[in-house]
Amino acid sequence: MIVLDKGVVVNLIQSWKESLRLFERQNLKSFLMVTGKAFVDVYGAINKPLTSWGNWISLAVIVALVIMTNSIKMLHLFWVEAIILNSMLHFFFFIFCLAMRPSTDIKDITYFRSYIGRFWILLIVAIFLGISRVYVIPFIFIWYMFSLLFAFDSRGTVNDLLRSFQNGFMMVLYNLPVCVVLWAVLASINFVLYYFVAFALGYFGGLTMAAILYIFFVPIEVALITNLYIKFVHSQSSLYFPQPKQ
Repeated sequence: MIVLDKGVVVNLIQSWKESLRLFERQNLKSFLMVTGKAFVDVYGAINKPLTSWGNWISLAVIVALVIMTNSIKMLHLFWVEAIILNSMLHFFFFIFCLAMRPSTDIKDITYFRSYIGRFWILLIVAIFLGISRVYVIPFIFIWYMFSLLFAFDSRGTVNDLLRSFQNGFMMVLYNLPVCVVLWAVLASINFVLYYFVAFALGYFGGLTMAAILYIFFVPIEVALITNLYIKFVHSQSSLYFPQPKQ
């Protein structure tokens, strides 16, 4: 039988009450305005690192996706299509997290290369989790995204990554009421996205259309998660980071 310390329960309930203040009219309005601005601004942040060769690479990727779409249909390799879709989706989540996270770094091509090089293992983990369908379990995806943001704010050692997942779990736990609402919102967005992608796959260049849909829908989800992460880190820093002794 698990017995919770009374002080922990009191702190947990108090934290839930504080987190629910987000839904007060003025707080919610401010949060949505900041989230909307982050969604609009991210496309400029993503486009800046694209040099002339980067744009050629983007064009090559589009052509490759068109070819793969039609090859998959001809050869009936629909399991390959599912793997490509899952990999693209989580790659976009990873990249948009890097683009939208608060950072003093200049977000140029070097910035993205550096973080991909340091945290590629987390991208692989996300893709495998997506293939395994574990994200259908409520809050697992939110936990992973919070953990990813914590990891990006660390040096990237093994201990840092483990600590990031611990912090991600704590963030979900201590803000559970807000995470319930967030989960419902994300589920609704993904429901719409799923049917748009399913429709797009029925036509020429379906994977390309899916990528375009991901580029539009993924930043909405990342903006919500990132801005909640920023809010929770600022208001609950003692939960996630060692505090200096008085």
